[in-house]
Amino acid sequence: MIQLGMTDCPVVRQMLDDHQLELDYLEVHGPYAQDARTAFPEMPMLLHNALYQWSLTHSDGLEHKNAAQVTMERLALSRSPWYSLHLGFSVEEVDFYDEAMQGLSSLQPRDQVQECCIARLKQLKALLPVPILIENLDYNPTQAYEFVCEPDFIQEVLAETDTWLLFDLAHARVTAHAFGISIEDYIAQLPLEKIRQIHLNHPGWRDGRLVDAHLALEEEDYPLFEQILSRCQPWSVTLEYNHDPENILSQIKRLREILNR
Repeated sequence: MIQLGMTDCPVVRQMLDDHQLELDYLEVHGPYAQDARTAFPEMPMLLHNALYQWSLTHSDGLEHKNAAQVTMERLALSRSPWYSLHLGFSVEEVDFYDEAMQGLSSLQPRDQVQECCIARLKQLKALLPVPILIENLDYNPTQAYEFVCEPDFIQEVLAETDTWLLFDLAHARVTAHAFGISIEDYIAQLPLEKIRQIHLNHPGWRDGRLVDAHLALEEEDYPLFEQILSRCQPWSVTLEYNHDPENILSQIKRLREILNR
C-alpha cells in the first residue's frame, strides 16, 4: 500500500498532538530531525535533505559541512527507510531566500555539474544502508538551477547512479513554465517508472514567475496526480502544505480516496 504523509511543520505537529490528523509518516528535514523525534518518539519518519545550503557539486564533496557524518546521524535518528535529497546545484555555494536557492559562487560547466552529482551520489550510495531518491527541482533564474532541471540531465544521473526519483509536481510545474512548455510535455520527458515518492502542493506567482509556494492543491492538480500515479509505483506520497488545518484535512481526505482506489 502507498503510504501518505506530510512535511513536518508546526500546524501538522499540533494536529497530530490533538489527534485531528492521521498520517502514515512525517517527512522531516535534517536540521529538525532531533526535535521531531523528541516530539514523536514512535512516529515513522522519512528524511529529506539531511542538511541545508549544501550542494552535490561542492569541491569538498561529502566533507563539506561534514555532510557524510551528519547524513548518517540524522538517517539513524529518523529511522527513515530511504533518503531523499535535491538534485542540485549548478554552483558550489548556495543559500536560500526569496522562495529559491541562490547561487553564491560561479556557474560550473554542465559536464562538471553532472560528473559531480554522479560522483557524490555514488559515494552516498556506498555510505548509506538505504535506497537514495533524488528530487527534481524548480527552475529559478538564480544561477543555482542551470542544467539540473533538464529532463535529459535527470535521466542521465538516475541511470548512472541507479538511484530513484522523488517527483515533485509543483517543482515540475515551475520548471515547465520557465522552459516555456506544458506541464504534460515536461512530465512526458521524465522517467516516471523511476518514481518512488511524490511531493504534492500547488505553486504560486511572484513577479510574473511561477514559484514553489507550497500552496493548497487545486482541482487541476488531482487528475494530473492520478495520471502520474497510474504510470509509476511510488512507496509514498507527501503533501507539502503548512497553513490552514481545514485545508489540510480536506486535501488528505481527497488523497486518501485516490490512493485507496
